[in-house]
Amino acid sequence: MATASSLQGRGRKNAWDSVGASATDSNLVSAIAGSKLRIVALVLNHSGAASDVTFNSKGSGAARRSHPLWAGPTDGGFVIGENPSGWFETNKGEGLTVATGAGSATSIIVSYEIVSGR
Repeated sequence: MATASSLQGRGRKNAWDSVGASATDSNLVSAIAGSKLRIVALVLNHSGAASDVTFNSKGSGAARRSHPLWAGPTDGGFVIGENPSGWFETNKGEGLTVATGAGSATSIIVSYEIVSGR
């Protein structure tokens, strides 16, 4: 997992990682006490066989799905463009993890905002 401030400036951050096939709860963005993570854009790319990807909100217990399962194509991927309102959020005080199917490794980039918990 790696993170950096976004070039867009508006307090956005980026995180990226290459997650192996059949991964469960692979940490993408660590939890921030009292805050949510709002995902505003993302990129997924598979290096071989098609693979499913699920983003989860992860606290101290079992992860909870933050968004429906996304099925990626073989040797390809997709971009979910910027949505200023956000595509999905983690629960307050929880990090963002990802689970992948048995297909192949998946490269992931997310752009996110830190939102005061409500």
